[in-house]
Amino acid sequence: MGEWKVSSSPYKDEMVYQVYRLKDKNAADRIGNREYKGGLFKSKKGAQILADSLNTCR
Repeated sequence: MGEWKVSSSPYKDEMVYQVYRLKDKNAADRIGNREYKGGLFKSKKGAQILADSLNTCR
């Protein structure tokens, strides 16, 4: 599996962020190849804190 990263998407006139990693790091980065943690975040900083924490635990 790949490292945890932060993605962003527009949602109702604002940006939301999600923490994800690739299930197969050798395959293309597509929705079916992603594992998500933590739900939606309103701040990139909050999502990045979770991603960093998950990467530390690897």
